[in-house]
Amino acid sequence: MFVLLIASTLGCSLCGIIGTGGEEEIVLPPGTPARDEEETVATEEAPEEIYEEEEEEEISLSTASEGLKHLDSYRARFEMSLKGESDGETEQWALNMEMAHVREPFAQHIVLEGSAMGIAEQGGFESIQIGDRQYVLANGECFSSEITEEDEAQDLELFNPDDVMGQIEGARRVRPDENVNGILCRHYVFDEKAVDWAELSSAQGEVWIAVEGDYVVKYVMEAEGKDPVSQERGHIEWTYEIYDVNTPITIEPPTRCEAAEAQYPMMPDATDVFAMGDMLTYQSASSFDDVLDFYQERMPEEGWEDTGESFITSETALLEYTRDGQTINVTITETDDGIYVAIFD
Repeated sequence: MFVLLIASTLGCSLCGIIGTGGEEEIVLPPGTPARDEEETVATEEAPEEIYEEEEEEEISLSTASEGLKHLDSYRARFEMSLKGESDGETEQWALNMEMAHVREPFAQHIVLEGSAMGIAEQGGFESIQIGDRQYVLANGECFSSEITEEDEAQDLELFNPDDVMGQIEGARRVRPDENVNGILCRHYVFDEKAVDWAELSSAQGEVWIAVEGDYVVKYVMEAEGKDPVSQERGHIEWTYEIYDVNTPITIEPPTRCEAAEAQYPMMPDATDVFAMGDMLTYQSASSFDDVLDFYQERMPEEGWEDTGESFITSETALLEYTRDGQTINVTITETDDGIYVAIFD
């Protein structure tokens, strides 16, 4: 599968030797070399680059993404597939992931497609995180929420290369270093004997590691055995690569999610905002009375009419409004953490 040794050197020499014999003497013009002088024309082509395997090395890919944290931006692509049999029936699936990442200010966009993990039934899966705001699109719906420190979701990663690339023992270094996606890389090749983190009967793989930064730029493997992600057996193919490193990348909130958040009035100090379809929830540090006054004023201003079914106590308010045939409820509740607001139809 892999061409590891290419070596050729081409040289040629053209020699013209003029002999003497019984032929008529030819008078040469002044300055012309005598016929018995040897004239040699030599041409040489530049030798092609020679790729050589070197000694076996132990390389650890368990920190494959560590160096990525120091890049200003990058895109990543991961493709994996499996074809095998389960209970006598052919089992086949594929998963494709595209990711864009910006370090400062933090933003990340992940798109998943394929037939694995029920993604096709969901119409694909998309996740966008911008600062402390996260948006998820699936099943034709948009979910948006605020990421807090408790969530430990800053730098969200639905796929982490560390999870599927472990230590490789006895990988063979291939010289010279190569340029992959604009990045100078050390090149290694390996087989199933180098992989101790998966049950593979055979494997052929290549990995390119950035000389500067020491992160995996590209990883390709074809194998037979148990897929370490799905735990299914069959023919496995993986391709992972990093590209567009430190280039300008713009990541914006999805239009559908912004529309869901904007359809109802919201307190200026709203935190922990969650929006999904026609539902909106959030927390406010304002007083109960201030939040109640806000909705009793703003809802009529935006065309919502009080149905007369509202219920208000000193700590809870259940407000009901209607507009254009739609009826919604606004609940305002005083809690130990502040005022909790929920709007839903």
